[in-house]
Amino acid sequence: MHFQDRWKRIIDELSPDRVTSVDELTERLDVSPATIRRDLTELDELGYLMRVRGGAMRIDSKNYNVKANEEKRQDGLTGQSAFLDSVITNAAAKRAIARVALEFVSPNLSMIIDGGTTTYSMASLMANEPYHVMTTSIAILQCLMDRPQVKVTIPGGEFFRKQSIVLNPYEDGILQHFTAARMFIGCQSLTKNGLLQTDTLLIQSERRLMERANEIIVLADSSKINAPASLSVCPLSDIDVLITDEHIAPDALQWLKAAGIDVRIAHLTAEDRNAPLPLPGR
Repeated sequence: MHFQDRWKRIIDELSPDRVTSVDELTERLDVSPATIRRDLTELDELGYLMRVRGGAMRIDSKNYNVKANEEKRQDGLTGQSAFLDSVITNAAAKRAIARVALEFVSPNLSMIIDGGTTTYSMASLMANEPYHVMTTSIAILQCLMDRPQVKVTIPGGEFFRKQSIVLNPYEDGILQHFTAARMFIGCQSLTKNGLLQTDTLLIQSERRLMERANEIIVLADSSKINAPASLSVCPLSDIDVLITDEHIAPDALQWLKAAGIDVRIAHLTAEDRNAPLPLPGR
């Protein structure tokens, strides 16, 4: 069982009214007690459950208010928790895609890395090399802070907690003077109509960023192909490369290639499936 599937099973097994023991979870999931204890510790730190002596409890609203800090209570976990949910979802595929994306990165490259969990996975795997990265993502900034050779530029603007990004609503600023060889961008959906998002706040910012890059590389796992979304970021003709996973449908592969997109398939390895999550701020 992959760790992301196991984590979902653990959360489903818990109750807010009683402690579910490590022994119970070990038997139900057929894994070792050490694995369960490690999972419970990680999930407790992420805020998905309450770790107690001998096991864990599901977090209901009352328990959560005791455990959570004031900032998380104020935003209802819509920001960080939603991001962590997305980090867990299809984590192995995202890591595989990130590995392939790094084949397009070389020392001294100037690049834009847009916010998102697949691009965040890419940043987490980047080496400490002399790159110049522009990003609006606070999570990606935090990820790259321990790589002193990587120069990171963040456009000035307002910090939006829900999306964990910095956006400038005006035309002026450092972005006008920045040119990137490549931009790495995720999406909510990729269809015959192009690259789509569901958050209106992101559309204008992403379009501006794309204007500053010579090559657009989309990182999207196969679940994003033809997923529901209605806001257009760009048509398929603006996309140079798509990196996706091996589960992409054959017909989707056909129309993507017909649109002139260089489609690269990331094949999952055992390391991708078993690697620890690249958790923000850790």
